[in-house]
Amino acid sequence: MALGFIRKIFTFGKDEPSPAPQAAEPTALEADGHDDGAAVPEGALAVPLDEPGTKEPEGPQLPKGFALAEEEPESAPVSDAPQVRLTWFQRLRAGLSRTSQQLTGQIAALFTKRKLDEDTLEELEELLIQSDLGVETAMRITGALSSERYGRDVTGEDVSRIMAGEITKVLAPVAKPLKLDLAHKPHVILVVGVNGTGKTTTIGKLAAKLSGSGLKVMLAAGDTFRAAAIEQLKIWADRTGSGFIGTKLGADAAGLAFDAFQQAKAEKADVLIIDTAGRLQNKTELMAELEKIVRVLGKLDPDAPHTVLQTLDATTGQNALNQVEIFRNVAGVSGLIMTKLDGTARGGILVAISAKHKLPVYFIGVGEGIDDLEPFEAEDFARAIAGIPEA
Repeated sequence: MALGFIRKIFTFGKDEPSPAPQAAEPTALEADGHDDGAAVPEGALAVPLDEPGTKEPEGPQLPKGFALAEEEPESAPVSDAPQVRLTWFQRLRAGLSRTSQQLTGQIAALFTKRKLDEDTLEELEELLIQSDLGVETAMRITGALSSERYGRDVTGEDVSRIMAGEITKVLAPVAKPLKLDLAHKPHVILVVGVNGTGKTTTIGKLAAKLSGSGLKVMLAAGDTFRAAAIEQLKIWADRTGSGFIGTKLGADAAGLAFDAFQQAKAEKADVLIIDTAGRLQNKTELMAELEKIVRVLGKLDPDAPHTVLQTLDATTGQNALNQVEIFRNVAGVSGLIMTKLDGTARGGILVAISAKHKLPVYFIGVGEGIDDLEPFEAEDFARAIAGIPEA
């Protein structure tokens, strides 16, 4: 539901942020002269103690899917609290049901009363490529299947099991938490992507996660080409208790980014998230403006933007591959968030993107709800696509 971020740390859905509790001892950030650390949300892991069991954890506690830049992500403890709604895996599997049903149905039909031979392998490879999994992943799956079952009867379940295993191998290296370097105040996150990929909504959901854990967040409405985007981001800022800076429609987006950084610094915000206009990657003038935003931020802080997130719409299929290539070159994309996986039969495109670009995939979305954006988990995603029940 998949910055330094501790993996498996966050539960999402609070409309208003909780105030950070007063610690009995100064946090790591306080010792360095920074603001108080953020509160640990329910189900969160504290930063490891120097001597377990002897003193309180130090430093800010980030939401699930985030980690501190200087630390390695840790696993979250299993909660014994009763669930009153579907688990994330159940929602993920439901969201990917069209992708899974189409793929597994075709595989079952292919292997009905047939042994695994060269012709069958060739047909399977073509089927997997057509399902947007990509050539590299298709070859991995057919290669593994051939080595295990060649010349023998094969069932759809055999293929699904092997497919899930190979997809997990492709995705595991890119399933990473979004790392926040809170030594920078603010840590600047620039969000880019084409029209309709869910940038503004994703920013709101990220703000809810961060402010809900006690971090001070500011949102900047850098999409100055769409009035609705400015209004929408202001609503998210109010809802999540985040700071907000906007400007008039048609104003210079780079100038807005400059002002936002200065204001966030003055107000000692932990994180500044900047929205940008939905740019079609073939619009030269719009991409040039995005480059200008990056240059302006770099003058204010040589390391800014510290994180460049690209949102991708799963329903666009192969077009998403080209989008990643171009935005990576223009804005230095450091990680991906894939949205709209629910209701599409093209969810396999995330596998192809991961195999080709090997960029971190931080979060995925399978709905419009505030808690339908979660940290990306490779094995869960692979099992959901393959139609295999939760382990």
